[in-house]
Amino acid sequence: MARLGTYTAAVAITSIVGLLAIPVVVTQAGDVAWGVIAVAQTLAGLLGVLVSFGWGTTGPAMVAGMPAEDRPQMFMESLASRLYLAAVAVPFAILIPFLLTTPEYRGMMIAACCAYLIPFLGGAWYFVGEARPRRLILFDSLPISMGTLAGVAGILLTQNIYVFIACQGVFNIVAVVGTAFVIRRSAGRTARADPSPRAAFGRLPRQLHGVITAATSSLYVGAPLIMVSAFLPAFREVYAMADRFIRYGQIALGPVVQVLQGSIASTDKAVERHRIGRTTLMAPLLGVLGGAGIALVLPWGSMLLSNGRISVGLGLALPIGVVFAGVAVSSVVGLACLIPLGQGRALAASTVLGAAVGVPLIVLAAAFVGPASVAWAVALSELTVAGYQVAVVRRVLRHGRH
Repeated sequence: MARLGTYTAAVAITSIVGLLAIPVVVTQAGDVAWGVIAVAQTLAGLLGVLVSFGWGTTGPAMVAGMPAEDRPQMFMESLASRLYLAAVAVPFAILIPFLLTTPEYRGMMIAACCAYLIPFLGGAWYFVGEARPRRLILFDSLPISMGTLAGVAGILLTQNIYVFIACQGVFNIVAVVGTAFVIRRSAGRTARADPSPRAAFGRLPRQLHGVITAATSSLYVGAPLIMVSAFLPAFREVYAMADRFIRYGQIALGPVVQVLQGSIASTDKAVERHRIGRTTLMAPLLGVLGGAGIALVLPWGSMLLSNGRISVGLGLALPIGVVFAGVAVSSVVGLACLIPLGQGRALAASTVLGAAVGVPLIVLAAAFVGPASVAWAVALSELTVAGYQVAVVRRVLRHGRH
């Protein structure tokens, strides 16, 4: 419970600051500019899958399962690889906005996308894996939150959205550099990684299951806002606001998943299997409660955060709640249960299945129907993923293959 409280403090800092920033940006820069920033964050999330390359997904379990003295070396090797991957991702962050927005907002989307890519070089997943939430707060949550606060102050003083973006980008760099410095020296000796391209790209095949999981899940989670921006630009701000609530719900769920990731594993496999079984039973209840909360809060919460400029109706709020219910179940079961069971392949397969079901429906709904149908398509994807993962866990526990 103490660890849960500290993880909750970590996400509360960034969540509260992020929520406070929304009405300021909407008021000072306009709802269209805020919608463009939201799309840039989503695009950065999609490209960030390439940069993090699975370490953000499977990294906590990897760190938790290795000797403490070996962990910094693994992190530095991952950082060397991710720097190369960031160089590959940046050109896409520059080119894709040409397809998603008008010329007057294009530079804004490019700058924001690049700024929001930086945290994918960080080590939040490492601190989760070593069960050191205070480090997570000090070297990740606080610098990122300070960047948002500095950006809010900057936009209030200048009414310039680029000042807001620049402040976030600078503090994101501070967080990444500070994290790398601390981790590098935490084993009592300085960890070093071979910086050559051959070594950097040679490490990537080991992350295959993790990156497939992250890529496909990000595809059907991030695609809706991208598709709405491309096909239904008049609804971009409304869907972006609904999407914010899903993401803040995921942030609120994060401490639970982080504690479970660090607590389920045990050298006694009987104890570990018991914990996994109990967690799998708990996950659907958590999903239903969270989804209902999102659906009820979203209509009036959207008006509150946008100073009355953006209203998300019940017709969109209901499928968004179902989306979050599926996300909650798959986050808990997939990340906290399947990985300790050695079912990384099943985790990847579940997200591939979800993408196969959802992405075509998302594109069709955005092109020919409307935003509520897009949300229902995402909901079907998430429920498919969650159902598959629960079935795999139950099958493995029933047959004793671990």
